[in-house]
Amino acid sequence: MNRSVRIVGVALAGTAAGIAAVLTTTDSVVPDLAILTAALVIGELVELRPAGRAPLPLSLAVVVVLVRAATPVQFVILVVAGQIVTIALRSDPASIPARLVVSAERIAEALAAGAAYRVVVETWTGADDRATVLGALTAAAFAEIAVADIVTAVRERRLAPLRNRAADLAIVTSGILMAVGYGGIEGKGDLGLWGPALFSIPLLAAWYSFELLALTRRSFEQTVRALAAAPELGGLVREGHAERVAALATGMGRELNMSVSELEQLETAALLHHLGAVCLDEPEPGDVLDPVRVAEAGATMLRASEELAPAGDVVAAEPLLHRPPRPTEGPVAALAGMVLKVASAYDELTDGRDEHAAWAVEALYTGPGYVYDGRVLGALERVLERRGALMPMR
Repeated sequence: MNRSVRIVGVALAGTAAGIAAVLTTTDSVVPDLAILTAALVIGELVELRPAGRAPLPLSLAVVVVLVRAATPVQFVILVVAGQIVTIALRSDPASIPARLVVSAERIAEALAAGAAYRVVVETWTGADDRATVLGALTAAAFAEIAVADIVTAVRERRLAPLRNRAADLAIVTSGILMAVGYGGIEGKGDLGLWGPALFSIPLLAAWYSFELLALTRRSFEQTVRALAAAPELGGLVREGHAERVAALATGMGRELNMSVSELEQLETAALLHHLGAVCLDEPEPGDVLDPVRVAEAGATMLRASEELAPAGDVVAAEPLLHRPPRPTEGPVAALAGMVLKVASAYDELTDGRDEHAAWAVEALYTGPGYVYDGRVLGALERVLERRGALMPMR
């Protein structure tokens, strides 16, 4: 069952529950809560997927509406019930334990939003005052984002930079507008369920834009990986070398606190660092291609594209780092080039097999300090320890 069918099914079930509530209860809020809970489940199935940032479900905006429409007890019950339904409907992640973890994260985010809302409303006088309502809704929206960031920081050991926060802004502003449209302020502007429906349009437009951007990024990444396979298909590089080096290099880059953009450039450079070999004449039997010429050819190709030029700088820096250290810190490309150099050398020493990790690392450490930087080798060790390829240093 694809996502569209699941969304339509939840929407129909929510509408039916709302109609049944109208017929069986005199409380006008109960039908609204039934439909908002269905919207919460649908929002869990639809995510904003910006570059350089963990995906954010549209349900975060619905929670801001629900926290105002429901009592605290109702809010907790509906959030938990919505997540129980979502566990059965999710397709990603595939395993039930992983889905339970995701649902637990969502419940924590919702509870943080509810707590922030109640604290502001009960602390400030005049719960219907304009400043109180807007302040409480803003606190609720930002509390969700804060908890999501904490979860991401614990899992991935990084936070999204400000330049990748467009999705956060879309969630926060849309959630506040949807909640204001639902309940109004100071007895004015109360649109009921028409408010969230109306003010969800910008959020849906943002979702569509991010989907187009994600499609463009996938096409770019697939093109890069297709180019990375060219030297391997030509027998110039061991099969799988580029992918393994890219995975290892980005892990080392995170250990060295490289920024998201630097990691992206490093990954692209790692995938394409042997691309220049396809432009050079085949070496004589028994000879190997000059790594400097390979890097220069590859860098020239990459620098012809504005998007790939930073990766070209990293590729150009890789083979030129056989030099004594300078008294001043080198450019970013030098650090990224050293990371790429160490990751590539490790993969060549091990033939891509981590059971050879211990002696490969020892071999790298035997080189002079200006050949393989000690900081980068330390990052390599930490990444390999997390993989289980090396025993932790005591």
